[in-house]
Amino acid sequence: MNMKLSEYARQQGISYRTAFRWWQAGQIPGYQAATGTIIVHEPNESRAAPQRVAIYARISSAEIQPSLDSQAERLAAYCAAKGYQVSKIVKEVGSGVNDARPKLLALLEDQAITLIVSNTRTVRPALASAILILCSKARGAALRW
Repeated sequence: MNMKLSEYARQQGISYRTAFRWWQAGQIPGYQAATGTIIVHEPNESRAAPQRVAIYARISSAEIQPSLDSQAERLAAYCAAKGYQVSKIVKEVGSGVNDARPKLLALLEDQAITLIVSNTRTVRPALASAILILCSKARGAALRW
């Protein structure tokens, strides 16, 4: 099935610019029409391996434990709305003072997980960048913040 790059980006939950960079790098198959529109060849869904989705929720203090549970529930609802089959839920209590996240690092090392869903407050920007680089270069996994 063919579609415009903008539609593909929206479907994948990524920005158009990211999709465009991926297309330029050859990571997304497609071509540019004479009009300038980029047409993407969507891979056949029936041959694609099932996606293994993990939820990662974190709070900074054990004193706010109910917040951790509600955070995980919100992320699970998000996954259900997107049609994701959640295979693992990881909850972690860790201070925002340092970047020690043993459960997150273990999750990143799990080769079976193809998508990690979390919220934007899970990690600081520097650690988030390192995680994204690790996921994209090492094994092609995706991360949704």
